[in-house]
Amino acid sequence: HGPFTELLDGSVKYDLIGGIGPNLLGHSHPLYIKAHLEAATSDTVMCGNLLSYRGPLDLTSEILSKVKNSRLKHFWFSGSGSFANDSALKMIWQKKAPHYKIIAFNQAFAGRSVATQDITFNPAYREGMPKTIDVSHVPHFNSKDPEGSIKATIGELNTLWNKSPGEYAAIMIELIQGEAGFVYATKEYYKAVFEWAKEKGIYIWVDEVQTFARTRELFAFQMFELDEYVDVVTVGKALQCCGTLFTEELNPKPGLIAGTFNGALSSIIAGQKIINYLTRGHFYGENGRIRHLENKFLNALEKLSTTSCKGKLNYSGGIGTMISFEVGQSDKESTIKFIKKLYENGVIAFMAGKTPTRVRFLLPLSLKDEHIEEIFSIIEKTILELF
Repeated sequence: HGPFTELLDGSVKYDLIGGIGPNLLGHSHPLYIKAHLEAATSDTVMCGNLLSYRGPLDLTSEILSKVKNSRLKHFWFSGSGSFANDSALKMIWQKKAPHYKIIAFNQAFAGRSVATQDITFNPAYREGMPKTIDVSHVPHFNSKDPEGSIKATIGELNTLWNKSPGEYAAIMIELIQGEAGFVYATKEYYKAVFEWAKEKGIYIWVDEVQTFARTRELFAFQMFELDEYVDVVTVGKALQCCGTLFTEELNPKPGLIAGTFNGALSSIIAGQKIINYLTRGHFYGENGRIRHLENKFLNALEKLSTTSCKGKLNYSGGIGTMISFEVGQSDKESTIKFIKKLYENGVIAFMAGKTPTRVRFLLPLSLKDEHIEEIFSIIEKTILELF
């Protein structure tokens, strides 16, 4: 219930990964239960796209009503975040044919489908797989050199363009890179990259499968004030279902985008309720609950790094409910050892990144201040036991 989960051995732990993202509200939330009960009164389980029911229409209307400052006009359901990205790729390719090259960023993660595995930066995720997409990866933002980052990225983009002018279809970006340990840039950096793309006639494709609903605004692109630039945006996880938002220009020809399922009726009903709940509640903005949780965790991590855990907790960062930090030598071995011990002590976490490797939290909104105090007593105890 809430931030807690009970395991098969009877132990109760803080769940700070939320099934790698879906459980933004925590466990047993009344909205989840209500969605299940409403779905139970329907006549089927899975909602097929040829018999849509009311749920998909309500969810589509709800999500599109929240992006009115952008040019996004349509939404199409998919079975996973990877497939939402596949849909985006197909729409882009159809409009840009025969130019199919894609630009992505170092440390990018786009999914594990046949298409998205090539956009994903980590080669370990496509070991033994044939290369199917022509993808060029460019440097991402370096927080230690903001101005230099813009020059480095734009310089590499110009190099790619000069080698293959007119051959690139889109630039795909996660505004907050989850697999890299919640790496994100400044608004100025994103605007410089997007202005370059617009100048070249390249579509801007933003992956918000993990970031949707987790930043200081419903969409990360809204938090960075990038509404005017985005051409296609993919969402998933916290929405309880997945899909692709796109502009009228990218509206595909009949037959390109299809599939049997929109999703389970319970998840679609829950998605509409979640957007309604979050946007009408006090969650977003600089004084919202998500910003409060961000500050509580980052301030507590900073305090540990300068007091009892000095020299043992060397980095902390993140944004919204996406928090990361480094322990020990910031290497994979130290991080795995810490995560396993943290699990034994009562907190479930996971890791991200390679060099450095970071501990990663996806915080549930059901956390209360007393929960946070206990979580940090467990984090401190675990660090001191190991390092």
